[in-house]
Amino acid sequence: NHGLQTVADNDPDAFLFLYLVETACAIQVRAQGHGAERVTSDPRIIAGAMAQAAEATRGAGGGIAWDALLRRLDRHDPSYRH
Repeated sequence: NHGLQTVADNDPDAFLFLYLVETACAIQVRAQGHGAERVTSDPRIIAGAMAQAAEATRGAGGGIAWDALLRRLDRHDPSYRH
């Protein structure tokens, strides 16, 4: 099993990290499918992306959308709460 895993201090941040990593992987796979070379991320780029994410979420991290995502899940299938 080669699935993604994330660790965070809380569920909203873990979800955000997982979403961002999955999105980055999908972009890289698509780029490689069109002949691009695999790129290893420079730690400075990662640090910059983390700073931009903190600014974009105003420091709320995954919590900025967590309540809305739970409401959407409740509408789709509230049985997950049991």
